[in-house]
Amino acid sequence: MHKEDEKMRTEIAGGLRYTHSRANANTAKLLEVTAFAYAAIEILAERGLITIEELDQRKKVVAGRLMEKFRKDGIGAAYQDPEYEKYSYEGGVEIDCASRLHLCKAACCRLRFALSRQDVEEGILQWDFRHPYFIASNEDGYCRHLDRKCFGCSVHKNRPVPCRAYDCRQDKRIWSNFEERIVSPDLAKLFPAPEQAALPPERQT
Repeated sequence: MHKEDEKMRTEIAGGLRYTHSRANANTAKLLEVTAFAYAAIEILAERGLITIEELDQRKKVVAGRLMEKFRKDGIGAAYQDPEYEKYSYEGGVEIDCASRLHLCKAACCRLRFALSRQDVEEGILQWDFRHPYFIASNEDGYCRHLDRKCFGCSVHKNRPVPCRAYDCRQDKRIWSNFEERIVSPDLAKLFPAPEQAALPPERQT
């Protein structure tokens, strides 16, 4: 990416972070008001009377329902929850990825997840403008920070906590048996289109 393009992206990202923070604050207030309104309407329609206790109880139920719809529709900006300080995080695992790439096709680099506030404010990791603040990916589904020459992480030092903590050994979407190097029959679901050509020649099957 050219320096001017990178500068423009940084400026746009900064503006969008502010916009999304305001949108999230406004949406939270709107959801609270809407939840109260819907709860009151439901109880009044069912019983014809209302108490504060009933309103509060129904408000929580309706708020959860609206929040789930909010999440599914991809509205607003999402951050990691909970968040950790990534440079002091010690929950990672060591896996010999290089010897397994020809089997798993670097499937972990196609998994979607939200970045933390630390990641976004640091300004090194790119996020998806269409779905803030999820890690940015290319058209083929791979993380934008994947180095295609060596199939390694180009921002390894600054990688987010989900990458540091991820353990593919127990992920049944990828491995049926990690020790025996048997990939999962569900692996193809992470690759809706043939991606074999995306791998370096020496790592294709």
